Amino acid sequence: MNKIIDNQYFDASMGNNLAVVSFKSGVFELITSLEQSQIMMQFIREAEYDKSVKGLLLLNQPGCLGEEAYHRFVSSILKEDDSLESRDVPDFLQKNTRFRQISILNRFIGFLAGYQKLVAVGIGCTMVTPFLGVALVADLRLASPCAVFSMAHRKYGLHPSGAIPFFLTHYLGHSKAMEIQLSDHLLADEAFRLGLVSQILPADRFEENCIRHLQPYLKNYRSTLRLTKRLNNFKHRWLDQYFEHESSLINL
Repeated sequence: MNKIIDNQYFDASMGNNLAVVSFKSGVFELITSLEQSQIMMQFIREAEYDKSVKGLLLLNQPGCLGEEAYHRFVSSILKEDDSLESRDVPDFLQKNTRFRQISILNRFIGFLAGYQKLVAVGIGCTMVTPFLGVALVADLRLASPCAVFSMAHRKYGLHPSGAIPFFLTHYLGHSKAMEIQLSDHLLADEAFRLGLVSQILPADRFEENCIRHLQPYLKNYRSTLRLTKRLNNFKHRWLDQYFEHESSLINL
């Protein structure tokens, strides 16, 4: 793979008909920075128009999307509130940072929802609530046996952002979607059983395993991939309205 970007937030590379973005530490800073998130999205946008690229793979390195990183971020913007049980919404020290996080993440998910090349997400370890939406908008979700989808938002009185209700309801129906969102976590084997994970791959050399698994799909003609994506993306036509509804509920 030819590495193109290597900064504190993510690596980006291309090769084998595939563009790869691997998230590192500081991901929550990435999705609250207009400048840094734009660098990432510009790479992904250029990959969409690059004829040598047929697919996009997003990966999370260990710990970068875990509960500890999420706790540090939320604790930095959320007021300590003993009366949270009686409040309709949490109180933020840095409301603008919270809104910027939601806006940038929603824009990224909306961008991927219309992406016209194959999108895969590799979940090698714990992935907390907001980024589960990034995984759910993808065409293929590949997980290691130790992958965990954590509903960490519940610990702080927050709503499941990242369009999680939109996607889970579409995939699983209302009741099962609610059950998952109000639980602590979802393990890889259960996610696979429900069809939320396409394949469970060995954790050892996980990135290489993901790239190898995707190669048969990338052998399709560009025209086949593009038209298949455009037809399948039709189901996302209500996503903008969902984001508008979310914004109205939280006064975004």
